[in-house]
Amino acid sequence: MSFDQIRQRITKQGLLKRNAKDELVAWLSGKTGDLFTHGLTLIPKKVYYKHGRVTRHNKEGIYYRHLNKSELEARTFRFVGILNKLILKSRHTRFNQRLPVVMTIEGERSLKDLHAHFALNKPNWMNQKEFSRVVSKAIKISNDFCIEDPNFKFEKNNLDEKYRYKLDLIDDEWMTYITKDLDKRNFHNLYLP
Repeated sequence: MSFDQIRQRITKQGLLKRNAKDELVAWLSGKTGDLFTHGLTLIPKKVYYKHGRVTRHNKEGIYYRHLNKSELEARTFRFVGILNKLILKSRHTRFNQRLPVVMTIEGERSLKDLHAHFALNKPNWMNQKEFSRVVSKAIKISNDFCIEDPNFKFEKNNLDEKYRYKLDLIDDEWMTYITKDLDKRNFHNLYLP
């Protein structure tokens, strides 16, 4: 008896119940797996908070804060709009065409900084180099996300640690990874822009 047959028999008996999150991950990675070819992770910049005393650690006296969830939502939707305009050009505005995108915001409940994960589709008329160039241009135009690590030292670090965003080819496990912080019933961090 194979593993799938055992799983089917247990499911028929009602012993193995899949929750809504498991169903969503299976649907996203299974049926729509051919829709998404690339994964993207974006880390937002800190924003100006206040001007305070000049100290020896803070010589300018400027203090920054992290974005909250609603601010990050707005900035990621703006980024997706810019990316659609750069790739689809006039088809985006005239015919309301959009790239297939799934986005999650991670770090709200954990002690991590808020950041966004995307599953994107590279259009078939673009090659890999053009697509990564357009994504980089969209990040620069939006000016809301970190591009390079300010603490990067060429002598100490690898070259892949220079950039704060990451664009890669994905497999089925990417959907499981980006949905790991979702609730079992409530998908308040999942967006389909």
